[in-house]
Amino acid sequence: MLDEQTNDQPHKQAHEQVTELPPREASFGGGMSERHKERGASWRVFIYIAGSHLLLAFMALLFYLGSHAGK
Repeated sequence: MLDEQTNDQPHKQAHEQVTELPPREASFGGGMSERHKERGASWRVFIYIAGSHLLLAFMALLFYLGSHAGK
């Protein structure tokens, strides 16, 4: 029983020495400014529109080649 008390004391002392960090303020968007967020959104919209047009052009090419294929 004496061994259990002596083994427990260093653990309690170490636990008491831990200091709490001050609370951080919430930062939404990873600290980016509104201008950077707008620029990122604009690029994303451009990429989505360009990508969808390329996909549609490829599909139109497939339909064209399919309709002109020799049967």
